[in-house]
Amino acid sequence: MFAKKGVAVKQGYRLIVVDKDGVLVSEFQLTEQALAAPDAFVEALRDSIEAIEEAEP
Repeated sequence: MFAKKGVAVKQGYRLIVVDKDGVLVSEFQLTEQALAAPDAFVEALRDSIEAIEEAEP
């Protein structure tokens, strides 16, 4: 962990999903703990993608 402006932040990875125009539509913080439960992560990612597809005209 490292501190950022007095707040403890866990190190990890960030997955950013953007639409075809480069607009941010979703962001996931991937810590080692999250990666240890891949089924939950995949489900959240799938839900996010489905929401994006439903919102597109």
